[in-house]
Amino acid sequence: MKTLRLTPPADSREEVAYRLSVIERQRDLGAVLGVNPLASQRAEECYRSLRRGNIQGPLHGVPLIIKDNIACASLPITLGCRALSGVRAQTDALVVSRLRAAGAIILARANMSEFAFDVRSRSSLGGDVRNPLMPETTAGGSSGGCAAAVAAGMADGAIGTDTGGSVRIPCSYTGLVGLRPRFRRAMLAGIAPLSLSKDTAGPMAHGVQDAALLHAIIHGIPVQPLAVRTLRGARLGVFPALAGDCPVQRKVWTAALDTLQQAGAILIETALPEQKALASATCLSVYEFRTAIDRWLSVQKNAPSGLENIYRSGAFLPEFNDFLQHLLTFSHLKQPLWQKERRFQRLLRQALAGAAAARRLDAFVYPTVRQQPVSLAKMPPGLAPELAAISGWPALTLPCGIASSGLPVGLELLTPRPDEHALLVLALACENALSVEIKRHVLVE
Repeated sequence: MKTLRLTPPADSREEVAYRLSVIERQRDLGAVLGVNPLASQRAEECYRSLRRGNIQGPLHGVPLIIKDNIACASLPITLGCRALSGVRAQTDALVVSRLRAAGAIILARANMSEFAFDVRSRSSLGGDVRNPLMPETTAGGSSGGCAAAVAAGMADGAIGTDTGGSVRIPCSYTGLVGLRPRFRRAMLAGIAPLSLSKDTAGPMAHGVQDAALLHAIIHGIPVQPLAVRTLRGARLGVFPALAGDCPVQRKVWTAALDTLQQAGAILIETALPEQKALASATCLSVYEFRTAIDRWLSVQKNAPSGLENIYRSGAFLPEFNDFLQHLLTFSHLKQPLWQKERRFQRLLRQALAGAAAARRLDAFVYPTVRQQPVSLAKMPPGLAPELAAISGWPALTLPCGIASSGLPVGLELLTPRPDEHALLVLALACENALSVEIKRHVLVE
């Protein structure tokens, strides 16, 4: 069983100093857009408080990385875009305020795909985010900066956002555990929007217990260790249609399924519901982004007054020029195309629920992405990440093996349960059965 890494350090000053040195020496990864200038001061406060016997919470003195579309009071919030380089958060996002209340130190802002548009993290402010396990390849996106930072040892945990796979894809590429919680609109307070109906914020960490800890804190749930269970009798629905077309990944995936079965899981091949419609579905953010971002920009200081002014400024990645121009055509929300995709959300959710009920499944299981990254170019992730994104159900990715390429392979669990607890307990059982250890390339003193 993996040990919990996110525990209060004996000396938060040394911990923060070390993590800052890792950030400085691994700047070429492009994972971080900026460090918190008050991090060392906060570490000193945590150290003195601990000396007096006062522990603020379960994350007392623990440094964390926050994606740069999540507001941290007094720090920039840029979405990776040059046009937003002068914007500073006036207050904390809800998830950040809860992390601070638990004693965490906000160490740095993570680079990301500009506006969170892409499944590769590249921005006009920070360039490409490279995978620490193989720097010639992308770390994925849009929360790639968070994933690269944790995988490289800049922190042991991060909070990213996931609209269509943006936590799970980079965690799969870098061998981390990433949780997309079920959709909760209230949890998005203080987070720059991409999609009004699909955005979520979730933890990225080295193990399931660490992810569960961060999840509990940012959602205001009592913190407690996950119950340890075996996989005996667990009924997992396997989607053969999502096995992917990457031979090195399929080999690892097949071995992982064998391991789960040997540990007692009952694997049930399941047809992918609404596969044809899923393949042709349009991401709701296409229709929702302009409305959402214009509303967000209107309450930010030193921000352009709207998406149209960002477009006119040209201060963004040139490759997004045509896409931004297209997004500007959606000036209002409730139009036929948007309504069609909202109806498909309900349809897919019902179809998945029906498949789960008919086979008495605890979860669906499939590879997180269709294939591994091979360069800094965007890799098509396939349909898998959209199952949770469209249905609104919680999903978690964890490493299930290492391919001959040297990169990890992610296994994703999707559950129809209304909360994440059962998913996390099941994920812990899978993690214990698979026992995957990722070799981290972390620079040390």
